Amino acid sequence: MLGGAARVNTLSRASEPVAPERAVQSSPDSYYGRPILKPHVWTPFVPWYFWIGGTTGAACVHGLIARIRGDDELAEVQRWVAFGGIVTSPVLLILDLGVRHRFLNMLRVFKPTSPMSVGSWVLSALGAAVTGSLVADKVLGAPALARVCDVAAAGLGPVLTTYTAVLVSNTATPVWHEAHAELPLVFASSGIAGAGACATAFAPAAQRRSARRMMIAGAIAMGVTAREMEKRLGVLGEPYSRGTAGAFKRASSMLALSGVALALIGRSSTLANRVAALLVAGAGVCERFAVLDAGKQSAEGPKYVVHQQRETLQNGERKPLR
Repeated sequence: MLGGAARVNTLSRASEPVAPERAVQSSPDSYYGRPILKPHVWTPFVPWYFWIGGTTGAACVHGLIARIRGDDELAEVQRWVAFGGIVTSPVLLILDLGVRHRFLNMLRVFKPTSPMSVGSWVLSALGAAVTGSLVADKVLGAPALARVCDVAAAGLGPVLTTYTAVLVSNTATPVWHEAHAELPLVFASSGIAGAGACATAFAPAAQRRSARRMMIAGAIAMGVTAREMEKRLGVLGEPYSRGTAGAFKRASSMLALSGVALALIGRSSTLANRVAALLVAGAGVCERFAVLDAGKQSAEGPKYVVHQQRETLQNGERKPLR
């Protein structure tokens, strides 16, 4: 009888719920170390869209500047780069969303406080401007109308280049949320480097100088702003040096340095410039993949979420996670 009672006692104690205090003590980060946030479920189409969209926006601005300077062939290259980006971007978004009408649903309303809504409308408006510029020049023979479209596209270009950074930083993911000041600079630098790389690869040698300078400056700025972002993030920046995000980050740095070095050494060689452009473009793509994977890793790691909240409380700020 006593043995049976002991067994019942043991079973009842084992089935008793663990007190919250004991659970917290056993795992200082979260209950049993389980993730506090759900990581994003974006497919690889999204970082490709981020890079292509950023490159498209920067190409619109550079194309207008080239047109004003009289570098018409360079401006033509950037216009086609922008058109290619405008055609590709919706396809990538639809492939990620899985259903075509979901993209159209984002255009039902315009919500200025929503980066997703603003970005969808900017992408559509810029697409109309770039397409209008091509139609006006190639079909209608109306250069004045084409220039108006170029100005409109250049005005929307910076928004398209940076809105995706605002979009991801407007989430609860710690490594994105706390980098809301630096992430747009990283994306802008990457877009500038990408547009410069495309122009360097395809522009005629006589008009390639400004494109090569743009590519080199963008690649250097991307590395500097990303390094400053990770430095300011401190503990929250750890995912950028670990796992898949760390691998993409190292690849981005290596490709950017190689591309810049080759562009400087072989500036008079068309082949060297094209290879350098390919390397810098690859660096930008890897940087976008690093950002996406770092966000996923930081959401899966409870310590990053807890650290973020503790820092908020210690600083006396009230910044609830959205």
